[in-house]
Amino acid sequence: MSDPATHSSERSGIDHLLMRGIAWTAVLRFAAQIISWTGTFIAARILTPADYGLFAMAMLAVGLVRMVEDFGLDSVLVQDHSIDSSQQARLAGFAILLSIAFALSFLVLAQPIAEFFKEPQVAMLIAVLGAACIADAFQVIPRAALLKEMEFRKLAIAQFIQTVTMQSILVTGAWLGWGVWSLVANLLGGVIVVTVLLAYWRPYAIRWPRQLRQLIKPLTQGWRILVSRFAWYAYTSADQTIIGRLLGKDSLGAYQQAQALSTAISTEISSVVSKVVPGVFSTVQKNQAELNRYFALLTELLCYLTFPVLFGTAVLADLAVAIALGPQWDATVAPLRILCVYGAYYSCQVLVGQLLVWTGRFRANMWCSVLAAVVLPISVYIGSHWGLVGVAWAWIIAMPIANLPGIIIGFGIIRFNAWKFIRVVMPAAISCAVMIVAVVGVRTWATAGAGIWFDLAVSAATGAIVYVAALLIFFRARVRHIVDFVRSIRKQATH
Repeated sequence: MSDPATHSSERSGIDHLLMRGIAWTAVLRFAAQIISWTGTFIAARILTPADYGLFAMAMLAVGLVRMVEDFGLDSVLVQDHSIDSSQQARLAGFAILLSIAFALSFLVLAQPIAEFFKEPQVAMLIAVLGAACIADAFQVIPRAALLKEMEFRKLAIAQFIQTVTMQSILVTGAWLGWGVWSLVANLLGGVIVVTVLLAYWRPYAIRWPRQLRQLIKPLTQGWRILVSRFAWYAYTSADQTIIGRLLGKDSLGAYQQAQALSTAISTEISSVVSKVVPGVFSTVQKNQAELNRYFALLTELLCYLTFPVLFGTAVLADLAVAIALGPQWDATVAPLRILCVYGAYYSCQVLVGQLLVWTGRFRANMWCSVLAAVVLPISVYIGSHWGLVGVAWAWIIAMPIANLPGIIIGFGIIRFNAWKFIRVVMPAAISCAVMIVAVVGVRTWATAGAGIWFDLAVSAATGAIVYVAALLIFFRARVRHIVDFVRSIRKQATH
């Protein structure tokens, strides 16, 4: 039987690392996001929807390979603590050789992919972007090491430096008239800089991947991660593929901006938590009670932070698009509103997949992803008959159905139930409903006919005040629980 004092000390240590990781990640990610928004908004006023559409077409192929090129070894190296240094060095060699093969394949496949989209310029974009695959492979070992050691500060710094590099190149390239190539240079520059930085922080050995039979376990698990990622990419990129093929590059550019705006803040908030979850979940993967505790706590925190941003953006979408992007992006407004609602669903269940991966349920995660890869593309294709709005609705309707098996398995791992999940989500959801009523009222009666800047400022301020007030009036105990947890961690850190 474990010593209660030792268990309490271990919990306090993990709690401290969790909150410190969230703090570092939050500060640097949000600073990076401000820079990213600024660069994106400047570039969007110089570049055209067609530029973004062409880049999106090229990234559909390159992005898929970037998801699977490491053979899932980054996740396996974090979850499996039994891999020794010799195995790690040979796995590094395997990942690098695989990435080179993928990069060379783009030289062959670039032209057929361009012909599929009926855009000749896409071929050269794909051929050049293939170089990112090789740089990515050199990040696998040092990134996994930093995650396993819960070195969240260094990972956050790397992300910040990458963002600054990317946006500097993007704005400079757009201003110099590079067009779509400013987007290509922005991606390659960021990947190369962060690869060098990670390798400097965590130097590692690389060996020829011989004696593969000794690597059968991590490669098998990696294969399951690879299939999961392939399936994930298939269903998350189905909308862009179908829009690009059936509706054209202008519609694809508008839809891509709707996706970017709907996830701009909420994804950053979710990422702050998701970046620290691997180290924490893999550490307590054999302790069901602790997994239950962290899952409930972090999911509730995500709902508090993401719901008001997403529903607020949905209500104010017309103003946000007009101010941020300009009148040429009006087609973005309707799908943006719908995708914000989908984003709220995504935020409250995003940690379910993390439960499957970081407790070693790679096979279950794989088959759940495959199911989504079947359901979502079919739904998106059907929705495309109603344009961008139909595609956005396909996400809201089909994704909860596709996710149901994964939710059932994930809840079973930690003995979580639907009622407890509703209790976790309900405070943020009800407070957002009150907020929406207030913002709609303000826009209808108080700011009607006012300038868009005044309308946005007053509506956003009203929404924020009403949301916080609703939480404190109706759910004070729940909010206090989260606050007390944070305070306890800060108190432990000072002793």
